[in-house]
Amino acid sequence: MLCAMPTAARLAPLVLLLMAWAGSAQARQVTGQAYEDRDADGIRDPGEPLLEGLEVRLFGKPSASPLVDAVVPTGGDGAFAFSPGAGCYLLAPAEPAGWRLGPARWEGVASSTPGYTHPVGRPRASALDLLAAGPPSGTFLIAAMGDSIARNANLCTFPESFWYTTQSASRLGCAAPSAAVAVDRAAVLGQHTDDLLVDDHDDLNNVFRAIERQPSLVTLSMIGNDLLAVDPGSSPTPAQITRAWAEIVDARRNLQEALSAMTSEIPGAAIVLNTLYDNEAYNCATGSPGAFHRAWLPIVNRMLREMAWGLARRASIAEAGAELAHENQAGACLGFTGQICRDLFGLDNIHPTQQGYTVLREKLWESFGGVLLGSQDPLGRTSRSVDYGYLRRVRRLLPRSHEARGGALVAGGAAAHDDQDGGASASIQLGGAGQEAVFSSFPDWYDEIQIVKVIAGVRYATSGVVNDDAYRMEASLTGQFGPPPGFVPSPTTWDIATPIVGGGGPDSPPENPDYPSARLLVLPDVDAPREVTATLTKNPLLPAGAADYQWPAVTHEDLATTAIRVASAPLAGTPGNDAYAVELDAVWLDLYGWEKPRPPEASMLEVAALPGGALALSFQPVPGAQRHNLYTGSLSSLSAGIYDHGPGAPAGPFCAVASEDAGTHRVITLESGNLPPGDAYFLVTAHVDDVESPAGLRSSGEEIDRSRSVCR
Repeated sequence: MLCAMPTAARLAPLVLLLMAWAGSAQARQVTGQAYEDRDADGIRDPGEPLLEGLEVRLFGKPSASPLVDAVVPTGGDGAFAFSPGAGCYLLAPAEPAGWRLGPARWEGVASSTPGYTHPVGRPRASALDLLAAGPPSGTFLIAAMGDSIARNANLCTFPESFWYTTQSASRLGCAAPSAAVAVDRAAVLGQHTDDLLVDDHDDLNNVFRAIERQPSLVTLSMIGNDLLAVDPGSSPTPAQITRAWAEIVDARRNLQEALSAMTSEIPGAAIVLNTLYDNEAYNCATGSPGAFHRAWLPIVNRMLREMAWGLARRASIAEAGAELAHENQAGACLGFTGQICRDLFGLDNIHPTQQGYTVLREKLWESFGGVLLGSQDPLGRTSRSVDYGYLRRVRRLLPRSHEARGGALVAGGAAAHDDQDGGASASIQLGGAGQEAVFSSFPDWYDEIQIVKVIAGVRYATSGVVNDDAYRMEASLTGQFGPPPGFVPSPTTWDIATPIVGGGGPDSPPENPDYPSARLLVLPDVDAPREVTATLTKNPLLPAGAADYQWPAVTHEDLATTAIRVASAPLAGTPGNDAYAVELDAVWLDLYGWEKPRPPEASMLEVAALPGGALALSFQPVPGAQRHNLYTGSLSSLSAGIYDHGPGAPAGPFCAVASEDAGTHRVITLESGNLPPGDAYFLVTAHVDDVESPAGLRSSGEEIDRSRSVCR
């Protein structure tokens, strides 16, 4: 049960209202299910649990009735239903504590897919917190930011700029007629992600102006132009790929910085990030090889999805790239083919056709949680089915060690190992290049947790004044934050570190510095504790002959090598170091997924001496166990409340230890040479479905430190 069920008094008028709608001649339905999306694919698969008691809100204006504002809980089958009639609506599911709305459906598409109808394609509904502060009213400002995709500039069709944004704004006005919906037409042709982080008063297309204007909704289409000056073409050399890769890494950092700043500094705004289409990745009509674009476009789009999902305040994704025509890694043409503008003079060839922009409009509206029914819908749909998958946060992991490197100074570093210590912080003084504080040794022994996604987080402030010697925070699954010597990037090796705080750097990438004298850090001076998070990702796999990349999840083995660092990022060529410190309250990893049941310890353990000094340990095996393990520790340690049968044990541990059947029991023979010195205690655990028994229980029934379980 995720949320408390509404009271009977609250349900009564709602039931009457729904009955009135159902009896209307213009009744139209919005239905769906809430479920635990255990593989985060946006599709309910067999065995994924349904979620009961989760509240879903529908707000909007029926064509022939007053405004509707209704909340229903999901039933035992996870289902919800509204019958509001034809009209314009916003649909918003709750996001209870400990749960996060999962990613929208994103996988590759094909025109043969049932229901794949232009202009909508397969439903990829997302949800924003547009209704968190109540129905939209007063001035509702949309900031349409980014590059020419948001601006709708091309030479084939659409003389009107910002068409798909203004169309969505009109629909919001239909759903909330008391709101005066306006659009900041901020997007600028040819902009790079660096531009978002430059305090430029000449236009609205930067984070600083957005923070000043406090829009209610931000839509962002940005990253493609970062590759304009470094495009390696159809037959790229290793040097060209390395240069383009550096721009992609730079753009990733810039976008993370821009999005994290807006989510924290515009608290009332919902944010939508668009995935990308790329005319050069769609080669079926032109015959152009486009190898670089075809290989890297899915990488960039996955990067955008994970970035939006992992923010401290989750953003939404408008799945534009999944619908417009493109070519997969096996050469098949997917999506709505022919949606890219190709004018006779070859002066455009990059933006959508009129129907292509219609696709973008529909996907943007879906990402708002927008629903149109009946005469309001361009396809005339009289019902919509929208399912919502959720991921559960199953555990927060904290580091257990830290290290200062390169001359950095760290005072009270252990305070960053604890997120419940009342705000105590590690004070990190940085200055010159190469200075950093690294936090690592995250627990990796929770083998019952099936990891689906991992979010890295920091909570910090600053003391002193940051002038030109900025800082950066990032996470790495390998503990390595830069490419090794001789590194040649590829789509399956490119992902080295995940940015959390800090743009691409004042003069990055060095191969192509766009702003060599600008500080690309939006919030250098942080007076109050600020929390920033990002999704940890691994490099994809591409098996021989495969059409699409495979995206492996972070593993427990990865957790053991993960590190988060705070590093200096000084502006090149400036004298001296700034007198400031990063006050790091805590760093952590949040594991999202689910848990397998943990088997019990082996029971009825008895110990008997054998001739020659060996011991026979008899126990009742755990049903279904694939193997049993034997731990031994010191009785003197146990009597002092310390368990020492894992790392540093006086003997063993003995993983997958050999045992013999003895009727209903099994027997482990422990030779005298393997016995611990002095008095000892013993513990036999089992592995069932790759999950080990508890590492021992205290008298209260609480499990002891899982670090003692080393037979993983």
